[in-house]
Amino acid sequence: MPVVAFFKEESSIEVQNIWEKRLKTFIPTIKLVPLLSNEAKKAEIALVWKAPLKRLNELKNLKGLISLGQGVDHILSDNSIPNNVHVIRIVDPYMAKSMSHWIILSVLNYIRDTQGYHDQAKNMIYKPRDEINFLSVKIGVYGIGAIGGVVAQDLNYLGFDVNGWSRTKKNINGIKCHEGKEGFDILIKNSNIHVCLLPLTSSTVNIFNNSVFKSMKKGVSFINAGRGEHVVEDDLIKNCQSGQISHAVLDVYRKEPLPANDPLWKQYNITLWPHVAAETNPNTAAEQIANAISCLNNNIIPPNTVDRDLGY
Repeated sequence: MPVVAFFKEESSIEVQNIWEKRLKTFIPTIKLVPLLSNEAKKAEIALVWKAPLKRLNELKNLKGLISLGQGVDHILSDNSIPNNVHVIRIVDPYMAKSMSHWIILSVLNYIRDTQGYHDQAKNMIYKPRDEINFLSVKIGVYGIGAIGGVVAQDLNYLGFDVNGWSRTKKNINGIKCHEGKEGFDILIKNSNIHVCLLPLTSSTVNIFNNSVFKSMKKGVSFINAGRGEHVVEDDLIKNCQSGQISHAVLDVYRKEPLPANDPLWKQYNITLWPHVAAETNPNTAAEQIANAISCLNNNIIPPNTVDRDLGY
């Protein structure tokens, strides 16, 4: 019977039971146990999201760590995890489409000025507002992997001119793909809407800072659903206040949950979401996770195993 240690930040035993029930469809004998329990110490596999640092290193039989989300920075940030423990990320089409819906919502809210109409309605003002012609909008998507590539193509399908950027060269149908420093600068200088979906690595920490914001066109929109550490938040606030960035939408933050005294709460032209753009769905992700567990139990390296040097 496979015993899998389970931890999902700010979740209950009911969430663990939902995952166990779904995984039993593929592995009938599987048992999930709380990561912080004594029983977890004999687990060879852990299924986690933002587990307490150092706790994973106490699982001496550990073969693999499966992230409950697309990102794995919450695992790789724990330097105590032995290098021989495989780290596996989820690549779920449902998650990609869920993220795409959220990005499209944020883009359309910006170009159709949803906030402006909302403010007018509160004051019973009935009149058209200036809107942006979508044919003139250039969208830059930073991070065009399993999720970002889907987002870029969906935006392109809606008629937007989409450019994508990644660390290495990619070819995506309908998308102008760029790479490296030169490609990054092209997107920064030419996009009207900037969408960050990057993985968090040592080379992408603070990638969106004051210098980069100042290099953008004046009045752009900035959307971040990557990681909070991609953005220097004080620099973002400053550029939103000056009008260099007309509106920002954030789903991720350097500190989560966002503290009550954080200055982001007070910025009228920054829309805040509580990290819900693309949550993992047990109904669509369980088969992939079950396959990874089976691979690990049979000493096979699972698909989507992370290269720790690259961070994804």
